[in-house]
Parts: sequence; C-alpha cells; structure tokens
Amino acid sequence: MKLQVGEKITFERTFTKEDVALFTEVSKDEGVHHVTPDEQGRFVVQGLLTSTLPTKIGGDYNVLARKMDFEFLRPVF
Repeated sequence: MKLQVGEKITFERTFTKEDVALFTEVSKDEGVHHVTPDEQGRFVVQGLLTSTLPTKIGGDYNVLARKMDFEFLRPVF
C-alpha cells in the first residue's frame, strides 16, 4: 500500500490497564497517576505510550518517520 499526499488514515486503539502496566515497567515512568487508579478506577496512559500510535502507520505502509511532533492537551485514561 502506498500513501498519497493529503490522504487521511484513521484507526482506533483502546489502551488497557495491562498496556499501562507493561509500559510502566519498560519506561520506568512510575508516576502515581500511572500506577494508582483515580476515583473512577482509571489509570492515566503515559503520553509517550499514546505517541506510539503513529508507528502502526509505519508498519502498515512500510514508512520510516523522520519527525513527529505531539501536543498533549488532556489526559488519556
């Protein structure tokens, strides 16, 4: 598959408690908000874990990214 200029790609991903726990182990980002659930039982997903989403596109389309910029506007649970 080849990407065309201006083409939009969408997909959905749900991060699980296990995803957060595994990323916490690998990254050593043990911030209390990642390891202790809030009053609704949710964990904050690490920003760098959410920033891995574009790597799926690289794998699907055999693309190597040269640059990625992110702005984290609110927590992801």
